[in-house]
Amino acid sequence: MVSRYYFSRRLLMLAGILFLSSATAANITAKVDRDPVLLNESFHLIYEADSDVDDPDFSVLYQDFEVLNSSQSTNMRSVNGSWSLKKSWDLSLISKQAGVFTIPSIPFGNAMSPSLRITVKDSPSASAPKKPGDPGADVFIEVETDVKQAWLQSQIIYTIRLFSNVPVGRPTLSQPETDDPDTIFFKLGDVKNYEAFRQGERYAVSELKFAAFAQHSGKLTFKPVLFEGLINNGRPRSLFDSFTQRGTMKRLRSKPISVKIRPIPTKQNAAQWLPASQLTLIEEWSDDIKNLAAGEPVTRTITLSAHGLTAEQLPNIKDKDISGLKQYPDQATLNNENSDQGVTGIRVMKMALIPTSSGDYQLPALRLPWWNTRTGKAEVATLPATRLHVTGVANTLANPPLAAKPTPVPQTAQRNAPASATRVSLLEFQQARPWQWLSLGLALIWLVTLLLWWRSRRRRPAPTKQHSIASLARAVQKSALANQPGATREALLAWAAARWPDAAIANLADIAQHCEGELGTAIRALNSSLYSAAADQWQGQPLAAALNRYRPPTHSGGAGDNSALEPLYK
Repeated sequence: MVSRYYFSRRLLMLAGILFLSSATAANITAKVDRDPVLLNESFHLIYEADSDVDDPDFSVLYQDFEVLNSSQSTNMRSVNGSWSLKKSWDLSLISKQAGVFTIPSIPFGNAMSPSLRITVKDSPSASAPKKPGDPGADVFIEVETDVKQAWLQSQIIYTIRLFSNVPVGRPTLSQPETDDPDTIFFKLGDVKNYEAFRQGERYAVSELKFAAFAQHSGKLTFKPVLFEGLINNGRPRSLFDSFTQRGTMKRLRSKPISVKIRPIPTKQNAAQWLPASQLTLIEEWSDDIKNLAAGEPVTRTITLSAHGLTAEQLPNIKDKDISGLKQYPDQATLNNENSDQGVTGIRVMKMALIPTSSGDYQLPALRLPWWNTRTGKAEVATLPATRLHVTGVANTLANPPLAAKPTPVPQTAQRNAPASATRVSLLEFQQARPWQWLSLGLALIWLVTLLLWWRSRRRRPAPTKQHSIASLARAVQKSALANQPGATREALLAWAAARWPDAAIANLADIAQHCEGELGTAIRALNSSLYSAAADQWQGQPLAAALNRYRPPTHSGGAGDNSALEPLYK
């Protein structure tokens, strides 16, 4: 009975509190945790209501401030038998610009909060502070490039350093960008952490480097990188603070920095443009080339290494055909090695050679023009001519031993020859060696094939430029559907050279400029993938589909070059 009475009393008390809360006008307060604040630093805006109110609408704050986080809490307590209700809202804001701002009244249903004024000051420079203790000296950013001017498609090392002498929680850093969307970035290893002194103050430093490759000449500007993190300048206020990220959200931007990009020199061939600080050619053989056996294979390995270029930028070196020496090239392997000094691209090309007969074979010297970015001069990497000495006879059906010529018989003797002699000749013919039959059959097949080819050549019209471009486009689609980024790049360059013979096309960025839209976007994506660590994950179906739908501008009096191109897939 007593418990029922006590429970009923509690219900009546709660109902009375709710009635009083609804009947009494809500008292709403507003405050900020500090004033003034620095631009790119967060502050807390706190609202409190002493009774139950409707949810507020904070959308009016979005014009001048960015809401980073918000939380809500409700607290009900009894003091000397008197109950009170308290609701609070805590918003973490960051100003979009410096100045003096009025935080307007916020509606909480029928109730309104008071307005506030807050002053936002400009942040200190992103460079190192003049002296320790200056506002903003706890965290700052440094950026630099290793050169003030560079050659087109040559390497630029872009370094980002974050300095801090206070704990930083949840740090984030934006990816580097330039005002040229075709610029390729290549990350050079992981973040390096060390300590350094600035103006006598010791800082913890986090350093990250990138290799950048500009695809267009002119002024290249690196946009500011953005840092965000929680800065905690005091001790934890409770035991639980050590397990949670508390502090002031700080946002910093680095200074923009520019590099002058020089174009390809007029005397240089754009198709052979290789700007590097060092380039080497190395040749290796799997056997002694001065003592080779006919019919036995030997492997030639050529390693092309260039500091300041990626492996995808290096060309494929092909040997000339040599009579009596069969050549079977293997697919080249690509590797990129990076260090603090930049990227070193390595392309390894292997070729199996089989001499068909004994003798001496001369492999011509190899010459690869390149541009030395250190000296600003053209140079040529060479491999000297190589001589192969082959002995023995190849064991192959291609050169069978010749049969002995029969002794001619006078016609008179043939007329008077007995029947047994004729039967012996037929028997010898029937017992001829199998290779003789095989050679005869192959010769007949070759003659028939030659005759059919000659007849088809007489009937077939001469190939046109449209057919040539269409076949090159099919080669691009085939490589793209096979998800082969390197082969697709080579096929695209060949297609573009035929499509725009008068244009100076040296890379994928040049091609993308000639075919804007869906195809241009797909080509830029391929270009970026080639220089990233995930090149083997590139998917070529979007590029193949874009090329399949690509229709170049049609000029009066002629049709587009894709009229002869049939889609690989429908």
